[in-house]
Amino acid sequence: MKKLLATTLILSGVFTLTQAAEKYDTRAFRIVTKLCTPCHGTAFYMAKQVDADDWEYYFKKEGKLLSIHKKSPKGIASLKNALFTKHEKRLLKFFVNNSKYSGVVHGCDSNFCGTHH
Repeated sequence: MKKLLATTLILSGVFTLTQAAEKYDTRAFRIVTKLCTPCHGTAFYMAKQVDADDWEYYFKKEGKLLSIHKKSPKGIASLKNALFTKHEKRLLKFFVNNSKYSGVVHGCDSNFCGTHH
């Protein structure tokens, strides 16, 4: 009985800590930081520029992101990058979850402190 109780407590503790530690998708954050930060500033600042509906519109309307970035060769290259195309749904979810009216406010943590240019 004690082993069952201890196992249950340990598993629930690990699950709780895992959920609490993962405030946002760090993989998507790192992709945005690598591809978009040089022009748009930090990932969270970029996400806060528009609301969730606008992010969905930009990602789901065919060619919209490319037309927005047509004057920026660096932007076009980032949008055609394999990282971006492979993780497009994940990036959209990151932007929607951290968008203008999402209510999410991130402080400084080990991944996010200032702008990386």
